[in-house]
Amino acid sequence: MSRPAAAPCLLALLLALFPAAWAASAQADTRAVLSGLVGRSKAEVIGRLGPPYDTVTTVDGERLLYETLDAGRIGGRSGQDTRAGGTGGGLFPRSYTFRCRTEVVIRDGRVAAFNRSGNDCR
Repeated sequence: MSRPAAAPCLLALLLALFPAAWAASAQADTRAVLSGLVGRSKAEVIGRLGPPYDTVTTVDGERLLYETLDAGRIGGRSGQDTRAGGTGGGLFPRSYTFRCRTEVVIRDGRVAAFNRSGNDCR
């Protein structure tokens, strides 16, 4: 007697693990890029990352601020409740916000450090 349910279970497990592996890889790539900027000039950072959305001058230097933001609403259209097998929308709207803020610390004209925070840092 064969076990036909084993193949779908294995496939489901692999599909569940793929996003986590991809996210970890993307996060490692981003950290590698940022780590490569340590010791570089402000001009080199802007050349690589583009202009920051804000620059803050501090007592010990400067901070270049970069931010990605994705916000919106899902659902809210009557008659399209996904819980009942509809095509999408849902009866009750939900909002979402994905954000990642990267702060590049400049001291003596060079990148000294970087910090990242948010729920969507990859």
